[in-house]
Parts: sequence; structure tokens; C-alpha cells
Amino acid sequence: MMLTPLAVAGCGWLNQSRGVLLLLVSAFLLLLVLVVAGAMCGPGAGPGTCVAILGFALGLFVGPALDDYVLDQRGTRYEAVIADVETYHRKHGEGRTCSVARSDSGRTLTYEVGDSSGCDNTVKPAQHVTLVVDPEDWLPPRLGTDVNGLSSGHAWTCGGLLAAMEACILYGRLRRRPRFF
Repeated sequence: MMLTPLAVAGCGWLNQSRGVLLLLVSAFLLLLVLVVAGAMCGPGAGPGTCVAILGFALGLFVGPALDDYVLDQRGTRYEAVIADVETYHRKHGEGRTCSVARSDSGRTLTYEVGDSSGCDNTVKPAQHVTLVVDPEDWLPPRLGTDVNGLSSGHAWTCGGLLAAMEACILYGRLRRRPRFF
């Protein structure tokens, strides 16, 4: 029970990875952890259901929060140039992909940055930008305008969900059980 928030945070962060297999494994582990935590809250649907719902919501919010925090704290910033901008058709509008080249190490390294990572309508070819790269290559690179760190609203949302989930766990574990003798 005490490791439930840590397991939810770990599964939420793994959900942000690029691989589909890792996404499915982390979603399965998240659901397994929440089912066990809900069952350990005792009989009845009240606290166990709340733990499962709040834990799932926390798993959705904590992954992007950890990504933003990690990239802001340990991401390496490089000066780069937009090499190419491509647009493609999506279900709801157009998407954009930017090829970003950095040449600070004597050789040219090219990164692909999507529209969810800072490649928006204001980016033009041959424009100088700041590229933020995770040194361990776990997180996808982003443009520097998209890395703002952990916002206070996101932190308060994660903290509130965590506190509510822990309160439901505590209530479920401490409430009186009906005796049948």
C-alpha cells in the first residue's frame, strides 16, 4: 500500500515513452497496481473505487509533469538551426515536423521534432533555435520555447490527486468492518 504512489508515478512516466510495447506494459502494470490497492481498501465499492479512479488520473498527469521537470533540470541545451519543415494531414488539421540540425561537435546531428514538441507555425527553415536534448535519450528532444519546467498548476493537480488517493487509502484501511459473529 505504501508503494502505490511510487508505482503509479513510475507507470505514468513509462507511459510517456516512444515504444508501444512499453506503453502497453506500463498501462497493464498501472491497472494491476490500482486493482490490488483498491482491493486492499476493504470490502465495498467506496474507497477502493476512489483509489482506482484517482490513481488512474494521477498516472495520466504525473507522466507529463515528470517529463517537463526532467527536461528542465537535466536537459542539455544546444544552439541549432531548423533544416526543414514538413507538414502533413492529420484528422483535425495539419501537423508539422521539423528537422533540427546542430553542428557543435564537429559533425552534424539531426533531430526530428514534432508539433507537440515545439514545431509550430512560427518556425521557419534556417531559423536559429535552442534544442533541449535528454542526455540519456529517454525523452524526445524539444525546442527550447517548449521547455518551461513544471508549471504550478500541474504540480498542484498532481499533489491534489496524490493527497486524495492517499486519503481514500487511509479511509479504506481504517474504517470499521462489519462483524458477522
